Amino acid sequence: MKTHKAYLINSEARRIDEVQVGDYKDIQNTIGCDRFDVAAYLNDNDALYVDDEGYLNPHVKTGFFYCQQFFAGNGLLVGADEEGESADVKVSDLLVAQSINFPPSEFEISDSMRDEAMNSWAVTEW
Repeated sequence: MKTHKAYLINSEARRIDEVQVGDYKDIQNTIGCDRFDVAAYLNDNDALYVDDEGYLNPHVKTGFFYCQQFFAGNGLLVGADEEGESADVKVSDLLVAQSINFPPSEFEISDSMRDEAMNSWAVTEW
């Protein structure tokens, strides 16, 4: 299996690391989740994947900010080519460092924050 360069946003360690990922199982294992989703699309077909159940998992204690939006758990910046196939992430490590912030080290996701996140979701009819 071919692997590609990506950036892991490790919320527990409060750091960003270059990693290699291949298929969706690598993405799950790297983020540390069962389900992930695209949280943002960046230039050049790069995307930010996040733990889709970060707020649901009581083991997730912290997260990170990307462009002032908070995400519970870890994130992964990955790349794609023009056809949507996996590729090396193209965003520079400097831009990643400028775009990602971590909450203070004493911060912890509380039950009330989890409740607020869950209550903010709504099902809409077509």
